[in-house]
Amino acid sequence: MKLIFDWSSSFYEEKTAWRGDEEMISLEISQKEGSFASAKVLIASGCTEKLQHKKYAKIGVRWEPTAEPKLLFSGRLMAFPLGFGNSSVELELIAEPDDYQLQLKQFSDKNATEHGKIDRHLLENQQILFDDLFFSERDMSNPTIFLEGGGDLFYWDMRTGKLALSNINRGARNIDVTGGEILQGSLKVRLAREPYGKINVSLAVSWIQHVSGIIDLYPMIAQKFSDGIVNSFTNIKSSIENVFKVSRKNGYAPLRCRIREINPNTMGILKVHPLISPNFYVKKEAESSSIKVNFQRFYFDGELTLNWNYRQKRTEIARMCVLNKKSPAGREKNIFLGLNALQNPRQYPAWNYFTYYGYSDKMIHSGNIFECLEAHVSGREFEEKKWKCIRRIPDALMDDSRSSFFATNRGKNALRYALQKAAALMNYSSRYVEIDFCAGAKNFMFATVNDQVTIRDVRFSGDVIGGKIIRTQFMGSADQKIMKITVGCRADGSEEDYFEKISSHDWTINEDDSKVQPGDIVTAIEVKNPPEEQLAQLAQLNTRDVSDLKNELKKRATRIKISLHPLNTMRVIRREINLPDIPL
Repeated sequence: MKLIFDWSSSFYEEKTAWRGDEEMISLEISQKEGSFASAKVLIASGCTEKLQHKKYAKIGVRWEPTAEPKLLFSGRLMAFPLGFGNSSVELELIAEPDDYQLQLKQFSDKNATEHGKIDRHLLENQQILFDDLFFSERDMSNPTIFLEGGGDLFYWDMRTGKLALSNINRGARNIDVTGGEILQGSLKVRLAREPYGKINVSLAVSWIQHVSGIIDLYPMIAQKFSDGIVNSFTNIKSSIENVFKVSRKNGYAPLRCRIREINPNTMGILKVHPLISPNFYVKKEAESSSIKVNFQRFYFDGELTLNWNYRQKRTEIARMCVLNKKSPAGREKNIFLGLNALQNPRQYPAWNYFTYYGYSDKMIHSGNIFECLEAHVSGREFEEKKWKCIRRIPDALMDDSRSSFFATNRGKNALRYALQKAAALMNYSSRYVEIDFCAGAKNFMFATVNDQVTIRDVRFSGDVIGGKIIRTQFMGSADQKIMKITVGCRADGSEEDYFEKISSHDWTINEDDSKVQPGDIVTAIEVKNPPEEQLAQLAQLNTRDVSDLKNELKKRATRIKISLHPLNTMRVIRREINLPDIPL
């Protein structure tokens, strides 16, 4: 076996004829997982002037004297020669092609096109799960962002300089090694790290929610009265209407105020409701007989509809825990990921109640942009037949009135991405046993960190152990040529892929739990002097004049007071979602 060193005009120069430009005294080629390979070459040359104009070199190997050489390494000169001897020069080369940035950009563009510009509201089976909410605009040209949540690493071929992806646990090919091929005394087994037993993941997101809706206050008022019917011995229509006037001061828009007096006994209600008060008797001093007095009991029905519309900040944090069943007592690690602030679509207004829409007006409703087909005034419900759906909103929330991001499909994808980061750490830490061995270079010279090794030796449990190559080192001289290989192994021998479990995992998140409820809008309803209290006060009154009863009732007229949350107050609604543990 002979090693050949040739200078090249470019990184990708094809070698059809090898010249042997320099005589190599020694050669060392090293590569670590996720890094470019490098070579240290000691050449027999005392002349440095010709080296000033050299930039690229190739190293080949000829197995037999008559055989065609095979390319072993292609690289560029890193810097000025490292050292000089009386008759030798030490060079350092790196297998980093000139167009590696272009290859990265093409890789980035390809995956951004496939995974960065899809309809985010639909789940996709993505080979590389990517979401630009994790990155700022300046990060978009960095292709490593596509791999942060995946099970692959960059692999640069030391011969061709081409980019490929290498799985963290499995290689592109498997190399069988028997104990006899390993040099005597070179086999070493050691613990490289303690595996993770538990990874806590926290994922946070914030946005400005545009909250709107309508609310009918009348049923809420009726619940404060006996039998759920607004009633009194005084006419309280003006008091109810006054509630409407006050609501405008708090930022609400009154839509409909309709109060009417009713007879509940004619409305099919089984219970008979008294229409007058119990008898009150007034006895004058000059008369021996008493006067019977009754008061009319007024019953009301109606509608008090308000339109409310305001913006508020929401913060949502999802927490989940990934458990390693293989190493439950291992290390614990915390991961906190913050998404970029969600941008809500404001190019068009949101659909609203009781609003006039003209032909071709555009608005947003339920995650879609609609165009009006028929001029009309909207009602309580959206009439889809009067609208044409143009397209979905290319936005994280689809609709800026959404109360939960993680309940959306894209939110679940974000959770899955965060879990993949945890799985990547779990996968990496599970290779906590490292095995070093040296072997003759002839059979292992072309082993790379894109391969895996199965070692068959009686010293291992079951006589076999396997793992991914994480470091290679070729050492060659005139006397010997040796390959040193480091393998990262899972001690349990499992080839289980955590990513398969993560990609199929799903969650049930109830968005309704965090929606704005009527209690968030109506903070209090107070009924002063309800009819039962009016009767009690009149019964206690000791009077000999009917006018006293009427005056007392007038002073104790039923009054209704409603406290509404002021919409001009910006508040933050914070929600924490604790998801079930995920055993891997």
